Amino acid sequence: MTMWNNKAFTENEFSPFGKAVVIILLVVSTVYISIHNIIKGSVANPYAFTICLLGFLLFLISKVSQFSKRALVGFGTSHLTENTANFYSIGYWLMAVGLILTFF
Repeated sequence: MTMWNNKAFTENEFSPFGKAVVIILLVVSTVYISIHNIIKGSVANPYAFTICLLGFLLFLISKVSQFSKRALVGFGTSHLTENTANFYSIGYWLMAVGLILTFF
């Protein structure tokens, strides 16, 4: 079990079923809370949406860097440098956290 062959952390990974359950629970709860807030006409914490906007800005910075390398379409961080890949990942996490905090 070494750190270099990535076998040290495999026992902490979700199974494919576990990943699907987590994603479905997040999507269903976010959609439910969003519809509830639309019907009610209020948002629980509207200033938390700025976290989502900051995440989108980091995501956009990494994508502009990718576009400048003439790669118009790319998925994931395989075509990005280490710094822009970090911006990409952090941007996605901030968008998710900002969206969750906005509606809960």
